Amino acid sequence: MEYAGRGDPVRTLALLWDGLPPPKRGPRHRLHLSQIVDAAIAEADMAGQAALSMRALAQRLGIATATLYTYVPSKAELLELMVERVAEGQPLPPPETGWRRGLRDLAESDLVAYRSHPWLLQVATARTVFGPHVLARYEAALALLDDAGLPARDVTAFVAAVDSYTRGAAAAVVEAEQAPGQTGTTDDEWWESLAPLLEERMGGRFPRIAALETAGAFVVSDSTLPYTLRRALDRFEIGLDLVLDGIGARVDG
Repeated sequence: MEYAGRGDPVRTLALLWDGLPPPKRGPRHRLHLSQIVDAAIAEADMAGQAALSMRALAQRLGIATATLYTYVPSKAELLELMVERVAEGQPLPPPETGWRRGLRDLAESDLVAYRSHPWLLQVATARTVFGPHVLARYEAALALLDDAGLPARDVTAFVAAVDSYTRGAAAAVVEAEQAPGQTGTTDDEWWESLAPLLEERMGGRFPRIAALETAGAFVVSDSTLPYTLRRALDRFEIGLDLVLDGIGARVDG
């Protein structure tokens, strides 16, 4: 797990908000900051955030590692720039969107981001990345509840509840999506090898599981996707409805 806020705060905020300062002397920068951050994201998408290093990034960019440090002082600042860059590409709900539709849209776009960039799940959220696009996203979420008549603490707590739920459910989706590649077996292969062995051991001992299975509790909505992935996606949708229903009960109350 990596934590934001470990870099120099002055340099971090300057890079997040202002970009690269012009060199005091010598030639102009050969690279734009966005090129560096996009390359870092591509490297993390391919190899994982833990495998990302300044040396590996410099090799991808075709520059010396020492040169890369003249752009970004360390991986700590780079990580925050990566999170901010992802937020920059995410859509925001229009101001006129109702709170329920808007919070759902934000959650679903976050799920897309987590699936596209699984390393985001390894960036701790205890300390916020204070980039303009990250903050704009938070501002948009809070604005959805402007007319709900809620206490101020409830507004921030409800937005946090949706965010926390989405992150947890997204982890299950990403795990299911990565399982075949990480284990070397498909869902069908895994289940075909396990099912007869389980039937021998479970038969008659767990009546509630058996009854719910017979009633269709473990059926997924789309059989074209791998089973565990589709189940995780179905549960994401059902769980998100539950969270939004809970917020709706407080708004209506």
